[in-house]
Amino acid sequence: MRIAIVGLRKIGISLGLALREAVPQAQRVGHDPDPAQAREALRRGAVDRTDWNLPGACEGADLVLLTLPLAEIERTLQAIAPVLAEGALVMDTAELKAPVMAWARQHLPPAAPFVGGHPILRPDAGEEPAADLFRDALFCLTPSAQSPAWAVEAAAGLAQRLGARPFFMDPVEHDGWMAALEQLPTLLGAALLAMWSAAPARRELPQAVGARFARITADLPDAPSARLAAMANRDALLYWLDRLLETLGQLRGALASAESAPELEDLFQTATQTRSEWLKTRRESPLGPSIPLEGTRPLEALLGLHRLRPTRKR
Repeated sequence: MRIAIVGLRKIGISLGLALREAVPQAQRVGHDPDPAQAREALRRGAVDRTDWNLPGACEGADLVLLTLPLAEIERTLQAIAPVLAEGALVMDTAELKAPVMAWARQHLPPAAPFVGGHPILRPDAGEEPAADLFRDALFCLTPSAQSPAWAVEAAAGLAQRLGARPFFMDPVEHDGWMAALEQLPTLLGAALLAMWSAAPARRELPQAVGARFARITADLPDAPSARLAAMANRDALLYWLDRLLETLGQLRGALASAESAPELEDLFQTATQTRSEWLKTRRESPLGPSIPLEGTRPLEALLGLHRLRPTRKR
């Protein structure tokens, strides 16, 4: 069983480490356009070997995992399409699914099915790659109507083997929620940095930036991917931006009025309660189907590939 991991940063390295522990029989081949990242993945043991040539890394693979910025996914699909073996399963981990699903339909051959994926990590997940990064994560899966049953079952089996909970969603519905939960915080972080970059105090007191500001502005995507994601999900993002602006307007009104101090207290009280309930629900209410996996068989059997898919042609 051969697995290609394209993109060897936090998610890609963590996938390789998790698969090394879950299915040591699988051969993991990695590729990253940055040679330093490829060397780091090899040093950590996330892959068995790397290939500088993208098609070469994916040729003959049973499973291809794309852990790339959104701006790099379409050209990657175009590059690997000619070398994909019949029956190969292709998945991604991008935070938006509708545009990726459209690119997969356009560029991939029907014999190499695609199932969109997006791991939503637990709130206490660290910043460093780790084999347990996906433990208790919600692994959103967005198969198309044309995805064969074996591919859907294989994707769900992979999520469970990583320690995550598979959860099937419509791509458009997924992207609507991600506008609020992923893209809006990203825009807020970028806006805070833009505001701070224009403030005179930035030059006078750069050391005043503390942990809270650093957390809010951390993990910004690369500029091309951020722009592409914002435009691709523009309608949903505009909806949530309008809701945010309404809330900020109410907050500003409460601050401007001396009689509105109770409203400020209510705002923070509601926010604290909402966050507490969210964390409690996330811990106690697992989502997604339970798909039993037997024993510790090779990955091909674990993911349903050997039993369900048609005979492959080389």
